[in-house]
Amino acid sequence: MSRRIGLVAGMLGLGLLLIIARLVHLTVVQRDTLAQRAAGQYRHRETVTPQRGAIVDRNGRRLAFSVGAESLYVHPAKLPADVDNMIPVLAHYLSLPAQQVDAVLRSSKPFVWLKRGVFPQEASQIKALNVSGLDSKGTQRRVYPYRTLAASLLGFVNVDAQGLEGIEKAYDRYLLGPVSHTLGERDGRQRAILIRGGAQPPETFRVRLTLDTTLQYVAERELERAVRHSRAAAGSVIILDPQTFAILALAQVPTFDPNTPGDFPPAARRNRVISDYYEPGSTLKALLVAAALDAKQVNETDPIFCEHGAYRVGGHTIHDVHPYGELSVDGVLTKSSNIGAAKIGERLGKEHYYDYLWAFGLGQKTSVDLPGEISGDLPSFQAWSRIKLVTASFGQGVAVTPLQLACAYAALANEGMLMRPYVVSEIVSSTGEVVHANGPTPIRQVIQSETAQRIRALLEHVVAPGGTGRRAHIQGFRVAGKTGTSQKHDPRGGYSETGRIASFIGMVPAEQPRLVILAVIDEPKTATYGGVVAAPVFQAIARQSLAYLGVAGSAGEGTDIQWAGSPQFSTAKLSTESAFSPEAYSAAGDDSLVGRSEADDFIGLSLRAAMRKASANGLQIVARGSGYVTDQRIRNKTQTGEAVYELRLEADE
Repeated sequence: MSRRIGLVAGMLGLGLLLIIARLVHLTVVQRDTLAQRAAGQYRHRETVTPQRGAIVDRNGRRLAFSVGAESLYVHPAKLPADVDNMIPVLAHYLSLPAQQVDAVLRSSKPFVWLKRGVFPQEASQIKALNVSGLDSKGTQRRVYPYRTLAASLLGFVNVDAQGLEGIEKAYDRYLLGPVSHTLGERDGRQRAILIRGGAQPPETFRVRLTLDTTLQYVAERELERAVRHSRAAAGSVIILDPQTFAILALAQVPTFDPNTPGDFPPAARRNRVISDYYEPGSTLKALLVAAALDAKQVNETDPIFCEHGAYRVGGHTIHDVHPYGELSVDGVLTKSSNIGAAKIGERLGKEHYYDYLWAFGLGQKTSVDLPGEISGDLPSFQAWSRIKLVTASFGQGVAVTPLQLACAYAALANEGMLMRPYVVSEIVSSTGEVVHANGPTPIRQVIQSETAQRIRALLEHVVAPGGTGRRAHIQGFRVAGKTGTSQKHDPRGGYSETGRIASFIGMVPAEQPRLVILAVIDEPKTATYGGVVAAPVFQAIARQSLAYLGVAGSAGEGTDIQWAGSPQFSTAKLSTESAFSPEAYSAAGDDSLVGRSEADDFIGLSLRAAMRKASANGLQIVARGSGYVTDQRIRNKTQTGEAVYELRLEADE
């Protein structure tokens, strides 16, 4: 018995020693490790999504800003058994497919996001359901109140508030505020019961653009209208200040809504003004003539024999749209003769021509403060044969981005000085300190000031009656510009038989340019010539822009341009379904278009169909030309106290 008692006592003593040893190991050896594990069960530290700074236009209008939001998440293992009954309700409140909600709730993971960046009113509806295992955390949501306005320039952010495209990406280090953290404690069900520290950081920097919201709206509206009426595949517009090279507007169609970028294809989100290039066609002839004048290889009045429409170069034949005999250099630009341009190019020589094109900024990035810019394509002159020099003289075999071409023409408007384009004027801290600023940055003097003035005078003749750009004329203003029509490359090789790019680029007022405007229409169906499709877009945008900016007309010439007031922007309550949107407006005048509804639009219709439609609407009709309607004017003629509307239609093949 004593031996048994001793054995039991020994076993108890050994067990006690093991317990004491374990306690010592836990309380001394593993003390710090266990303390951290314990703290991790009831304490939590979370990173707070930084608040991005606002992006505003040149007048202080907010184009992008961040608002408080919530991100909903679930712990699937903690959901109630009857959660299936809540799937239709959750899908409805969150505007999500029921299948997506069901997949989240049935996930095998311990933590799954249900929807991120939810507006507070949506989150409150979900919280009111009181579903265990479903909770939220505070975050920020980026809002673009004008929706598609300037979307390709602004860009967008991801769910973690990081800039992915446009200004949001280029200036991400300024827009993304400092990271902060929250410390708190949780109960046994992992619900927050105490939070301390880590308040939301204030908005740190505000980015001010050179963009003008009103000019941007004018450009987008007129471009969209032109693309729709010409049944084109796409289009783009740039408005540039030639005195500073500040970008005042940058529009493209199709576009996207940066509030929901995932709903649009990548092609719609890409800024094609800087990331796509095209052969400029006849718009390059102005740079050719400017180079030839500056190099003293030609004078404005020099005769150029244009071979009556067919010019043989080796095994190739160059054609003009209309046959011409002898034209002056001025006439080559005015009539846009390919043969005349080819002979000027041959007189200038491939090395000099290449050097001038390079000096104008072709074949290299403009260094604009936007991501994704490409350099275009300007092959080395050493690889140019005679036919390549000839085709390059009228804009074929050389590829430019729209911004490159706009900057080259801005140099013509800026007395020959090329400058760096920019879209951000300054970045201001929350205390009002300017931490970064952009301004006019000269690059090089491309041509002499006298040459720039001479080429602008020649380009005025292009817009005069008889010139290819006559539809760009604006009453009371001297306009200088150039039309362009180029063939698109066929993916199978060579040039497309039907694909065309119509363009017009001009400056106004020609004597002291305030604006350089480029309009590019990709694959128009109703007509293909730049003078028919793109010149009216320039005219409509320039006309309203001049009125808005208060630019006076040329001395001795009357103008009917009046500004009806800036567009009014509604202040709808912020939600997922509403946003601020521009209201329709137009520049008033005796010769202005009346209305913007489909009932008033005749452009793109055949002349016969347009006359039938106008007659049915009780309009008096004055028609000129044949083919498809390219321009319309509605006059309000007051007779015997009654308003009588007279419709003037202009058509072209």
